[in-house]
Amino acid sequence: MHTPLFLCLALLTVSAAPPGSGSQGGGDSMLSLTDGRVFVGLDMEHAEDGVLVHFDNGDVTVPARLVRDVIIGGIEEAVAETEDEKKKQEKGYVRFEGEWMQPGRRDKIVEERLDARRAEIEEMTEHGEWANHLEDETRHFQFKYTIPRFVFEGYRDRMEAYFDIFAKDWRVKQPRDKGKLTVNFYGSRKEFNRTSGAKGGTLAYFMFLGDYDLNVFFDRLDPERTETIMYHEANHYLQKLIDTRFSYPHWPGEALAEYYGGSLWDPKKKKLSVGLVQEGRLVEIRSDIAQGERLGIRDLILEDRYEDYTWGWSLVHFLMNDKRYESKFKKFFVGLTSDSDIRRVDSSFALRTVEGPDMLEAFKSYLGLRTDEDLAELEKEWHEYIEETLEIKGTKGMESAALAAKSGGRKIRAKRLFEECIAAGTPSPNVYHHYAQLLWSQKEKDAAIEAWREAIALDPLIGAYHHALGTALARNGKEEEGEREQALALELDPQADSSGWSGL
Repeated sequence: MHTPLFLCLALLTVSAAPPGSGSQGGGDSMLSLTDGRVFVGLDMEHAEDGVLVHFDNGDVTVPARLVRDVIIGGIEEAVAETEDEKKKQEKGYVRFEGEWMQPGRRDKIVEERLDARRAEIEEMTEHGEWANHLEDETRHFQFKYTIPRFVFEGYRDRMEAYFDIFAKDWRVKQPRDKGKLTVNFYGSRKEFNRTSGAKGGTLAYFMFLGDYDLNVFFDRLDPERTETIMYHEANHYLQKLIDTRFSYPHWPGEALAEYYGGSLWDPKKKKLSVGLVQEGRLVEIRSDIAQGERLGIRDLILEDRYEDYTWGWSLVHFLMNDKRYESKFKKFFVGLTSDSDIRRVDSSFALRTVEGPDMLEAFKSYLGLRTDEDLAELEKEWHEYIEETLEIKGTKGMESAALAAKSGGRKIRAKRLFEECIAAGTPSPNVYHHYAQLLWSQKEKDAAIEAWREAIALDPLIGAYHHALGTALARNGKEEEGEREQALALELDPQADSSGWSGL
């Protein structure tokens, strides 16, 4: 039986066929995808519309649009098309990745790549369990991780840049009595829940008691959401550095975390941009507006509510991006912890906080709002900012809003947003995957199965999608096809059975 070892990631997937597995080309076969995933040692052949991969439990056609590079059964000779290329070929040169070179140089490049992939597999096999996690330390953080090293290194660099930006913006320092924050990155949902104590579909959370730590589950089906939530939860730690004895109220604490959650990392320039538009949150806000719902400043400050993540985020975004208000808002935020004129009360875990009415008065004072008319005018400016300045580009915002609505249990809104994403031509297989989960939970079994088929058509090498489809088929009276899809899923990813059906 063909039983390759897979390291399945959003940015890299490595597979290695063991000796004697019978894969065409053996260890000399490599499939590289445009999103950075790489497969080594598969049984493959060229197809008219892409690459056909043979597994024991079925064939998978990888669309040409996903393929960046493919080596099948060793190195394939390129066909010379121009006179210049023909001359080079006559001299013994070969074309590799758009460049003509000596065969020895090409072979060396290929072998080095294959060796690097095999080394990654060996390391992650050895350190894939939390008991054998890898460790690293930077200026501000102590890291533990079971995700592939190159994925971790990207997060490590992001976290350091994130700390530096927030520290500069808010003039905070790492507390000497707490030491460096421990950040744990998990590659397995099972180990994340078991070791960190997380529940449900949580992707990250900050533990603010005792020795602080931040726990993050790397969701390889949605790495962008993993990153956004990582920034959000890390911001709660950074807020703690303003005053470790203070517990920020829901607004503005969660809203500021969402503001900094809208960050984008440029891996080439090693630069982090913060305070970007959270398009998913903006879609949720505009959905509220379309239904005749508008929140005011009083609504946010006086009552803890889910909308602190949406409308609350937009208010912070407005204040932080207006030179008239940015400095005033920052002083208000810090003043909640230390201003002697603000009444603080005891909160849980021996912390202090500020209650809604006192926070509203402090907000008005710091923002220079002397009358109710002044507050109403600021609210009007904020609402105009939402409608006239903040922009949604493409389907990403709808996708994020749909996923947020689903995770929050707002099924009617989630279904509508998923359908809008699909009607707009979303290229995301993960949207179809979550839409299928929602449909299945609402007893729309046939529609759910078709949605999973669409997810697989967009990205056929994700084991979780095959396993979810197989489970649905088996439960819907198609046991033979379902069992085959489940077996194929485990060929693609041995952990597919713990990730594909979750959330139903």
